[in-house]
Amino acid sequence: MNIGFHAPQGEVKEWVIDHVRQKLMDLYHQDKGITKAQVYFREQPDDERNKICEIELMIYGDPLFVHRKAPSFEQASNEVLAELAEKVDEQIRNQGEPPEEITSTVKV
Repeated sequence: MNIGFHAPQGEVKEWVIDHVRQKLMDLYHQDKGITKAQVYFREQPDDERNKICEIELMIYGDPLFVHRKAPSFEQASNEVLAELAEKVDEQIRNQGEPPEEITSTVKV
């Protein structure tokens, strides 16, 4: 899995990035269908909850995007990771189920 981090220079502590990297690797070990992750940290001025964390996962070729705002990058990343874990678990549960609609181009 490829993981890309995009953060303001010197604003995000290295241990927060390492924590996010480790949690994303844990998700990858749960489901090998995750091929790519992009992590974005940014700040929004003039707001009490101005730290933003966004993570986009590519799972089975489909993007999964979660965005959270919080007073700190640590809190925002923890909230994003918790929601991503729920969505990946849901994806794993739904893997064995038949599709909702079956389409075919074969005429009978």
